[in-house]
Amino acid sequence: MTIGAVQRLFYPAVMIVAVALLWGALALDLPLAAAPYLAIAVAGPLIVVGERIIPFRPAWAPDLHELLDDGAFLVMVQIVVPLVLGWIAIFGLQRLLSANGLTFDVWPQTWPLWAQVVLKILAGDLLRYGLHRASHRFPPLWRLHAVHHAPTKLYALNVFRFHPLDKGLQFLGDTLPFILMGVGPEVLAYYFVVYAVSGLFQHSNVDVRLGWFNYLISGPEVHRWHHSQVVAESDGNYAHTFAGWDVLFGTYIRPRRPIGPLGLLDPAYPRTFAGQMIAPLRYSGSAPKPDASPRL
Repeated sequence: MTIGAVQRLFYPAVMIVAVALLWGALALDLPLAAAPYLAIAVAGPLIVVGERIIPFRPAWAPDLHELLDDGAFLVMVQIVVPLVLGWIAIFGLQRLLSANGLTFDVWPQTWPLWAQVVLKILAGDLLRYGLHRASHRFPPLWRLHAVHHAPTKLYALNVFRFHPLDKGLQFLGDTLPFILMGVGPEVLAYYFVVYAVSGLFQHSNVDVRLGWFNYLISGPEVHRWHHSQVVAESDGNYAHTFAGWDVLFGTYIRPRRPIGPLGLLDPAYPRTFAGQMIAPLRYSGSAPKPDASPRL
């Protein structure tokens, strides 16, 4: 297989493997709260291997200190916060609301599972798009979200670099409303896997080539521009998975030239996990203001 074929097929192949692993785990009656993590535990390392085989920019390889901070963010943001706000809330809150007749039951639960998952991806990404865009417009939200934009290079493991409060807001935006609508836990499990693999790819240093699918999938070719220090470039590509929302709302950008420096404009912004936990109280992160420049 040629390098070009690997670049075109790597993203869809890993996504299919992750979804298939979740399906297999559920078919074997593995606990619904654990099965998604099994799928991600396989897909994540595959993406890291891809960064070694077909790196987009070799200079973006992380050093030991960055990996240690990534590990701290991984534990806090992907394990502690989801356990507290995510799966415990999903299963506990959903049962509590359903038992007391407080869900709206407007979700099309009679649809095929695959159709419900697609609807959840599209609808959840729309709400996530709105929150993400607002986080670049309003200073209090930006102070939290700036943590995610602090890295000066992109690789899969720094996708975890969110402030816990920012992660909590995301849960309130793209998960809680759907619990109230009556979305089933199995739909949320599939959504979680697609969401996680999409995020790992978005921030990966893998040189994938999605071609025209970049107008549908917010992959690394699209999302890395969102981390640019150039405001006209970072003020765009807010979608997490479905790039169509950026296309529809006029925030889609994909310049045909090499990307420049990444990260925040504030050179004093902390680089360590501990420093970034308190950074929203002390630093603005030099928030980029919405730019009137045309889309590139």
